[in-house]
Amino acid sequence: MALFIYLLLGFSIFYYEITRKKYFYIDPITMFNFFYFLVYVIAPVALIVVGNHLILYDMTYGKFYFGKNITTPYLVLFGYFAFIAGYESMMRYFSNSKATFNIDIKQSEKRIVYTILIGNIILVFFIYIYASEFGGLLKAIEQAQAYRSGAIPWHKYDFVLRFLSINTILLYYTFYKVFLEIDTQYKNSYRIFFVISLLMMIVLTLLYDSRGYFIFQVSGLYALMVIYNKNYYLKYMIPTVIVALLFIMYGRILFQSMEYFIKDGFNAFIAAFSQRVEQQAQEHTSIISYFTHAIVSLDASLVHAGYDFNLRYFQDITDAFINIIPNQLLDIKQNNMLLMDVNSLILQGRAINIILPGILGYFVYAFQVPGIFIGMFINGIIGAILYRLFLRLYDFYKGSIVFFYILSLAYGYFAFRGVPDQILFENFGLIIVVFILLVNAKIEIFTKRHLQYN
Repeated sequence: MALFIYLLLGFSIFYYEITRKKYFYIDPITMFNFFYFLVYVIAPVALIVVGNHLILYDMTYGKFYFGKNITTPYLVLFGYFAFIAGYESMMRYFSNSKATFNIDIKQSEKRIVYTILIGNIILVFFIYIYASEFGGLLKAIEQAQAYRSGAIPWHKYDFVLRFLSINTILLYYTFYKVFLEIDTQYKNSYRIFFVISLLMMIVLTLLYDSRGYFIFQVSGLYALMVIYNKNYYLKYMIPTVIVALLFIMYGRILFQSMEYFIKDGFNAFIAAFSQRVEQQAQEHTSIISYFTHAIVSLDASLVHAGYDFNLRYFQDITDAFINIIPNQLLDIKQNNMLLMDVNSLILQGRAINIILPGILGYFVYAFQVPGIFIGMFINGIIGAILYRLFLRLYDFYKGSIVFFYILSLAYGYFAFRGVPDQILFENFGLIIVVFILLVNAKIEIFTKRHLQYN
């Protein structure tokens, strides 16, 4: 029966996505549907059909939770219906509302070019500060995997990583200027900045030791073309998907082998990489394993939230904003366990690596079962607001698709991760840039009647 419910959910997501009215080919709801389908349809179906051994090896106790709660499939299904209800009710409100708005961000083309130049200088400066604690950039890249896993102590300047997401905006905006906007001043300047942002992306991928970062950066360029030109470009989609799958399978091994390249050269790198590929083949690790954390975390949260662990309510949202402060720099101690620490402790016995709960697990940790329906309904409302906001912004400036896509991805990715502070930190650069733009913006709110007669 559980398998049927998950398949019904998959059909519902697919049917809703292809039948709903939308202006953009990729929008916040598209991104949410993609990640929700990935972690709450594909992952549980694979676990039911193939077996619990697909659960990622990090989740030592995951097999003791998945499939034990008969209500889980129904909660996942009706939680999605609550999401649709929230989105549709808000869209209906917008269609009946008499109020709309106008926003004018006064920035000359020359000023934008200088702003991008300053942004690149700031990024280089922050990378220098971060790498200096490791003894230089190559040392930082060499120790990236160990640093990310917690094998070596955290550094006080770790907080500067939050600012490096500015490069994503610079990469996407210069890509838009070079490849999408036909009539653009300072074309050569934008080309130079685009190449710099590409190089910076490679450096940050190595510093983050993150396969996901690289995949999302590259796929974002494709998504911008889709949104702007309203064309899915299947000839680009297929190779992009293939590269993404290969990087999911072998990206971690690639990063783990980089230290041998830095220390002993290319031959040592090839030997280390080949050895790890053989080891992974013997472990029979599946791509699906990397997406099982959300459904397994949901089962675990239903057992423990409000029982062995107090309900968290809005604690994780407030913690996210509090933790923006550079704790290591100011020597501030974190008194409460973060949600990802609690979830990791449940599924590992001890927090070896971070295991994120996914959106439904987050809502259960916050309010138990009612949290799923309340949270998903509110999340649908937020999706409608984002869609409506950028539909209006796009009328005034096509370049707003850069911010539209980044926010859409963050919105959808929360279904996969489900931790507010992770989303806030990864988009901290975006928050700063939007704040700077809004300082110089002129915003007017007026009614449809006012628009008609003026």
